[in-house]
Formats: sequence, structure tokens, C-alpha cells
Amino acid sequence: MKVVTVGTGMAAAEFVQQLRLGGFDGDIVMCSAETHAPYSPCVIPYLLAGEPADNVFWKGRDFYRRYRVTARLGDPVVEIDRQQTRLRTAQGRVEPYDRLFFAPGSRSRFPCRDWLDTAGVFGFKTLSDMQAIDGHIRTQGVQRAVVIGGGFIGLDAALALRHRGLQVSLVHCHERLLERMTDVDGGRFATEQLAQRSGIDLYLSSEVATVTARNGQACGVRLRNGRDIDAALVIVATGFVPNSAPLTGAEQGIAVGNDLLAEARILAAGDVAVTRHALDGPAGLYATAPNAIAQARVAAAYVLGGQTRYAGSLNANVLRKHLDFPIVSAGRFEGEAVTFRNQRLFRRVYLQEGRINGYILIGDTRLAGYIYNLYLTREPVAGAIGSVLADSRGESYYRSMMNLAPAGA
Repeated sequence: MKVVTVGTGMAAAEFVQQLRLGGFDGDIVMCSAETHAPYSPCVIPYLLAGEPADNVFWKGRDFYRRYRVTARLGDPVVEIDRQQTRLRTAQGRVEPYDRLFFAPGSRSRFPCRDWLDTAGVFGFKTLSDMQAIDGHIRTQGVQRAVVIGGGFIGLDAALALRHRGLQVSLVHCHERLLERMTDVDGGRFATEQLAQRSGIDLYLSSEVATVTARNGQACGVRLRNGRDIDAALVIVATGFVPNSAPLTGAEQGIAVGNDLLAEARILAAGDVAVTRHALDGPAGLYATAPNAIAQARVAAAYVLGGQTRYAGSLNANVLRKHLDFPIVSAGRFEGEAVTFRNQRLFRRVYLQEGRINGYILIGDTRLAGYIYNLYLTREPVAGAIGSVLADSRGESYYRSMMNLAPAGA
């Protein structure tokens, strides 16, 4: 049997590793538009921040050799012929397969594609993006940057650049940051903390009308209100587009079953996979590293002849790189809100029928594991959750294991 992967990211690398560890001895070919060994997108902002980032190659730079993989790199897959069970790349290479693992990841969404024609304008999604940004900063002596988008990815980019020493402006169309990762109160609390402590200039309820340029080189942005912001580097982080078009002809993701099959002979995972929620949320694109790895393991088990089924995805997010007040959230912000807050902490859970339906933790991560477990197990918590949230020492988990009352503030 010959297995071909479209993509070499976290899902594809985990899939291939699990195949080899499970005894698969057939041919494996990995195809990618990028030219790198498999890497972790969770780590690449550290590279942009100017820090050593050798561990970006989370399974080693020698992955292809160790796992006996034929790597077809720097040549994106553009067409998949299901009837002939083969794919075609941009350079015209034809690669047949017996099983196809489709995990090409995603790319940054650009409100205006013409912006990419301007030197100094970049997306923020791949290692290739990071290397291009890093090279631009070094060769152009960049001191000021603009980040467009105040969601998880935009904030990650802004914090990394600020850590590197650049003066950073962040433009966001909403009145608060992280509006998808938080509720209104949590988002406002996080926004206030960032405004006070990050050193980033925030332009909220604002939109970029155009990227301004001089001799083909970005020199800033102009907002719709007419204000100009000077910068030699512009990063666009206004969302992502799943690279599903080679398989489906559309960029809306690929529905898969609990075995990760998109159709006969083809499995899909990672940023392109539309999966069911593990608890009670809607089916959707849950593009996180833990989900991608779990999907890859199920897909590998299927190819190896196992009966493992995917338990569903979770929409959990953790923002803590280059930030002294981490932000953690998961689930849906619906139901009865129970809140504890002070000047440095914001903790809120949403209850439905006495069980955690969603939560937001800002300021530290001491309760994160405990709250996550309560959310996942659906344990009734209505009588005790207020005391747990007010536990400023973070001892609730340990005290519960010893059958002690939750600690007070």
C-alpha cells in the first residue's frame, strides 16, 4: 500500500509517525508547498520574536529520513483525481496513491489580495511567513509595524513583534480584542490589561482602507477615518482560509466522519477538517494543535485496520506567549454566568443545568487544568464553583482530590 499526504504539518507528521510506529512498512510520500521539515505552528512566533527556535521542528529536522518518507517539497498540490487515485502538483508531477491523507493546513485571509503585491506586507500563518517577515525586518531595519486584526493570531503576532523591540500598532474592527475567544466583559478586561501593559498602540473600532506604499514598499496604512499610521511592515491577521480547494473546489473545509474519512481512500484532518464538537457545540473548523494531533492518530489507526473513533473537537484556546497575564477559554458563553474578578484576575464560567458550558480565565493558569477537567467531564459544580473561582491560591484541584473544602480567597 502507498500512502500520500498532502501537507507536512502537525497532523501529517503525527499521522506518518503513528503509521510507522504501528508497523506500516509501505511507501509514504509527503507533499507540501513549503520546503521545511514538519514544524509546530504553536512555536513559530518565538522565531519572529527573535528567540532561538530550534524546537520549531517538533519531530526533528531529520523527520523524513527517520520515518522513511519521500518528501516532495516546494510544489503545492493543485488537483486530486479521485477516479484515477492520483494527484497533480503545480510543477506537473503526478503522484498515485492507495490512501490519501489530506491535511494541507490553511493560509491567512486577506481583505484585499492586492495588498500582497506590496513589499513588506505578509500573512501570519506558516513558517515560511515567519522567515519572510524575519528577513524583511533584518534587511530593511524595520522599527515600526502594523498588525491588522485583533483576534488570537493578530495578538500573537503583535506581542511577538513587541517582544523583539519593534513599535507595534494593532488595528481591529471591533471595540475589544479577542471577541471570539472571550465574552464582552472578558474581552474588555483583556483589552484594558493589554492597553496598560503590552506597549502596543491599539486602534479599536477601526478599519484599514488601504496599505500605503512608496516605490512598491509598504510605508504604513490609512484607516477609513483618514488617519495614517507609519510602518515599514504590515501583517494581516484577519482570519484564515482552509486549503481545501484541491480536493473540493471550495475553501470551506471538508466534512469528515468519526473515522476521519472524507470519502473512500481519502482522510482529512487539521485546519481543513470539519468535525463534530466533542460535547454539544456545532460541527465546524476547530483548528487547534490538540485537535489536529488527535485526528491524525485516529486516521492512522484506520489505515492500520483499527476501530478507533474520533471523539470530537474542542474549541479551547490558550494565549500566553510574550504575555504576563495568560488568557484561557473554551466552550460556549451561554447559560448562567458565575464570575470572580479583581484588578489582576478575571474568571468566569457559564453553567447549564449546573455543569460548565464554557469558561474564561484571564490573569493566571492555576485553575485552568481543573476547570478544563470539570468542563470535559460535565461534573455538576453549581454549588461549589463560586468558591473555586475565588481561590486566589489555586489549590482547588488538590483540595478536591483530598476531599477538602475549596480554599477561600
